[in-house]
Amino acid sequence: MGGIFGFVCRNEEPISKLKEGLRRLVYRGYDGVGYSFFNGELKVRKSPLQVDKADIFSGNAKVAIAHTRYASRGWPTMENTHPILDCKGKIAVVMDGIIEDYEKLRDELKARGHNFVTTTDTEVIPHLLEEIDPKDILRIKGMYSLAYLTEEEKDKIFFIQSGQPLYIGIGKGECTFISSDIPSLYGFSEEALEVPDSSYGFVTYNVFKVFDNQGREIKDIKSRKVKYTPEIAEKAGYPHFMLKEIYEIPEAIIRSFESLMDKYLRLSAMIIYSAKHVYVVGNGTSYHAGLVSSYYLSENGIGVNVVSSAEFPYFALDNVGVGDVVVAISQSGETGDVVRSIKAAKMRGSVILGITNSVGSRLALESNVYLPITAGPEMAVPATKTFTSTLIVLLALSNYVGMMSGKKDEGDFNRLKISIKDLSESLEKRMDEISSKAKEISEKVYKHEGLYVSSSGINFPISLEGALKFKEAAYLHAEGIQLGELLHGPIVLTNMGYPTVIVRPAEDASIPLYEKVLDRIASKNNVVTLGPEESFGSVKTSKELSPIANIVPLQLLAYYTGVKRGTPIDTPAGLVKAVIT
Repeated sequence: MGGIFGFVCRNEEPISKLKEGLRRLVYRGYDGVGYSFFNGELKVRKSPLQVDKADIFSGNAKVAIAHTRYASRGWPTMENTHPILDCKGKIAVVMDGIIEDYEKLRDELKARGHNFVTTTDTEVIPHLLEEIDPKDILRIKGMYSLAYLTEEEKDKIFFIQSGQPLYIGIGKGECTFISSDIPSLYGFSEEALEVPDSSYGFVTYNVFKVFDNQGREIKDIKSRKVKYTPEIAEKAGYPHFMLKEIYEIPEAIIRSFESLMDKYLRLSAMIIYSAKHVYVVGNGTSYHAGLVSSYYLSENGIGVNVVSSAEFPYFALDNVGVGDVVVAISQSGETGDVVRSIKAAKMRGSVILGITNSVGSRLALESNVYLPITAGPEMAVPATKTFTSTLIVLLALSNYVGMMSGKKDEGDFNRLKISIKDLSESLEKRMDEISSKAKEISEKVYKHEGLYVSSSGINFPISLEGALKFKEAAYLHAEGIQLGELLHGPIVLTNMGYPTVIVRPAEDASIPLYEKVLDRIASKNNVVTLGPEESFGSVKTSKELSPIANIVPLQLLAYYTGVKRGTPIDTPAGLVKAVIT
């Protein structure tokens, strides 16, 4: 993932314009910045630092493209920072997205004599552009958009869009811009053209051309006004990062699934399948993701111990040794308790499988093998899209373990891919509807000082995670509780009008308990039922994907409750994105 920004102008303009555009795209990546321009010949300047720390933006240019990177494939190093060049240094490419089959393409290109210098999937693009027409790039599997410069035509920015957003910003006759989002164009353009999916083309300072994948020019292109202030631009038009990141979940779960590579999934699954004991550790949201994974792995023949990494040294460390595996989950990869736990486990001979959203982190460095979450940067402290993407990674891994245990086969994995795509599309279509309902329900919740969130089965951990979101985003005391446990004490409070959100279980065997609990609660006015056909409707999907379908409404409800309570939603007091101490 990353953010693309560029301009092509009649006369030379300050390169500092690129810096301003990239600053508004930092939410798309902060693992390095770079740009390419013409100064007689094609030039590249880049840095593995964040945009505000990179002292590289100087001089002027007529044509330039820039990029702020989120490291998903390839560590956050200078060589992996965009722009990426072809063999001769005549083509410079910046890309946002994922090339699904890049390893195969890379091997084929190397066999034909191409020289690779990075470990990014983007690098296959400039080498392919040495050989094939731009429209043929669209045949490559994946979700991506890209812009590139070529010394053959120095007055143009070329682009290709295949599933990732890209916009053309129309200036006032002197410049045309290109960007990964509309708000970043504020002050540069008054109108933004949405590049259609599966298309390619070019822009000059006063002309643009867009073609479909058959080479036919597209005339009818959707236009939108650029109306966001710079402050809102940094949140892509949303009032808070948390809301923006919830709305990114449909795209993020697809990207997370497609980013996983077969050889690493297979190796990770083999490690788990052959282990004597498997421990899953994490804190907070990552711990809850680990609890969901215990259901995934159990159904595929593997029993696991899920332990808070803060408790791991006291609960399990003395029993961990050679032949054991510790699956460590940390979105930042810098969580102090997680890092300390895996270091201690490694000293005792255990194998570490890391799952992280930051491939340059200490967790990735300390792990024997790691799998990237690839949710993209998450700026709000309350974790939302990283949680759902973590579940996708754990589910894919569990399916590979199932193929080794005989519980699953290739057909099951292919069906999983279809189910994830269907869930993504359904969430995308219904996000506004679910958001509106969450806002309505928040009116009933925000005046209370606490509530319960309850479920059973694979959605029990979702009740814990939902409660955590109310604490973080709304400063509201919330307790996640197993459905049956509501009957053992807490029902006293629910009968006094204590708000309760009950997530309908995904397992048929739990439905009688669900109905019994609802029947036992005397005060029904403050009960919210969540499920595909309940009063708070979630997207209908499979049992294994139901935790994702159900957490999205809970995240939105916590968000709007926080808005009503006037809390600092993105930056709760006393919390930071990575607890490293």
